[in-house]
Amino acid sequence: MTKGHRFVKEDRAMTTQPTHTQTSQIPNPVPALIRTAFNAASQRAYGQADRAAAAIAALRKLRHVLLDQAGTNAALTVVDGPATGFIMERNMRALANTGIAPVPMPLPPALALAGPAASLMLDAVENGLILHRFLPGNTALMQMVPELMGCLCDALDGTPDAGRLLDILREGMDEDEPRIAVEGPVSQRLH
Repeated sequence: MTKGHRFVKEDRAMTTQPTHTQTSQIPNPVPALIRTAFNAASQRAYGQADRAAAAIAALRKLRHVLLDQAGTNAALTVVDGPATGFIMERNMRALANTGIAPVPMPLPPALALAGPAASLMLDAVENGLILHRFLPGNTALMQMVPELMGCLCDALDGTPDAGRLLDILREGMDEDEPRIAVEGPVSQRLH
């Protein structure tokens, strides 16, 4: 029997028709893309702060694109909510395992967001946005934030303070002003 087809009996003749229950699932390359970029960025980073700054720069880039292309609600839904949820989940898991509430790790200064490691992570976000065009729904967008948060927590060897992280992610992004429709590169247009 051919994979992806089933035999159907019609007028005593056997024919093949594609099955509707066997849809070919496209593997999502976003987690591998982000992790590979983070590993490469880690090799070029000058230290722990530079690695953490690279992950933060990528989160800021994703949030900025969402804010520009889809508005404040999209930025809140896709970046802010999952980022704080990731931190809460990790902290709760650590509390359950050790019985001690984890201490928030300090975040790098804003100047560190422009190094060579950050450039690699910004490219990874750009490539993730390109992949977003070819994956169903918002799969790519929704998987980028947990991967980037995992990279950030790995770089910090713990979790940051959620409020401080959101302050850094939102810094310089004016969300109260009405959006102006801006045509961005095809890779940055959300569907």
